[in-house]
Amino acid sequence: MVTAPATFADPLADKRAEASRIQEQLERQGTQVSILAERSNRAQLKVSEVEGALAKTQADVARSDERLRETRGRLASAAVLAYVHGGSNSMIAKLARGSQDDMVVRTQYLRVTVADQRRVISDVRSARQDFQFHKSRLDVEQKAAADAAGAASAASQAAVAAEDAQRAVLGRVTGELGELVAAEQARREAEAVRARPAPVPVNETPAAGATPRITEPPRVPTQSAQPQSQSQSQTTTTVAAQAAALPTSGKGAIAVAEARKQLGKPYVYGGSGPDNFDCSGLTAWAWKAAGVSLSHSAYNQYFETTRVPINAVQPGDLLFFGKDGVESIHHNAIYIGNGDMIEASQTGTPIRIRGWRSIDIVGAGRPG
Repeated sequence: MVTAPATFADPLADKRAEASRIQEQLERQGTQVSILAERSNRAQLKVSEVEGALAKTQADVARSDERLRETRGRLASAAVLAYVHGGSNSMIAKLARGSQDDMVVRTQYLRVTVADQRRVISDVRSARQDFQFHKSRLDVEQKAAADAAGAASAASQAAVAAEDAQRAVLGRVTGELGELVAAEQARREAEAVRARPAPVPVNETPAAGATPRITEPPRVPTQSAQPQSQSQSQTTTTVAAQAAALPTSGKGAIAVAEARKQLGKPYVYGGSGPDNFDCSGLTAWAWKAAGVSLSHSAYNQYFETTRVPINAVQPGDLLFFGKDGVESIHHNAIYIGNGDMIEASQTGTPIRIRGWRSIDIVGAGRPG
């Protein structure tokens, strides 16, 4: 029957199509996870910013209170010197001599000291009022930032969980596809054996004077060695090109060398090293080794770096990606030369070298 191949090929084609669909879904989910992770990173930075502003406001009030205590202490000491022991300054000396202007000087001194104290008290009261105003506003901002960070983190973690579940489905489907391919191959081999012509019987005893025919074994083509050598040559060329792409000096060289040390480590949402990274965690870690501090956010790093034309990027420069311009930045990577970059891209994919892509690229930036 000729219908068997078609009957078997249908589930194989269906399984391949299913695996392809799941892979496409994973790529979309990976992009979504990257977007949510970047949103969470930015929310966490906002929380830190508000907490820093609140701490600064509290420190300003504490300094005002300390200034009030110091001023009151000085005024009390001056009053004691003036009225009891006398003093070395001209006003207190006049008081000590008991001149006829005693009352006038005493009144003038008290008026000055009281005015000074009132001014300091007014300044402190104003500082406290400012603190209460700013604290109320900062408390609201802090709660909003914390809520946003929590929501972004929860959404990102849910997306990662969905991606992991989809990756497990892909693993199962890939295994089933492998079994179908193996079964199809076995079926074809069996069919080929059945299709071979029956061997022609040969007389065991050759006729007198006849020369027995010797059948040569089939020759095995040896052309496969050539692609292997070509593959080895291409691999050697690629490695050599990557090595040549490494800059020889400067901060960019240090950042690239540090990024290379992280190759093969896992991508983890929110990871900032040393055992795992997300995209901006990796670039921040690499440039920290070169003495440059960057925020844990691809979006923020865009504004912390100097703009560089895409056709003028150098090893160590950062590449930024997003679908709709700067505000959509959700991923970045470090350029290493020769058209390649090192990136921490998504869950399940370790830190790797890959060719940088022009699709969705927003721009390039140079740290430091």
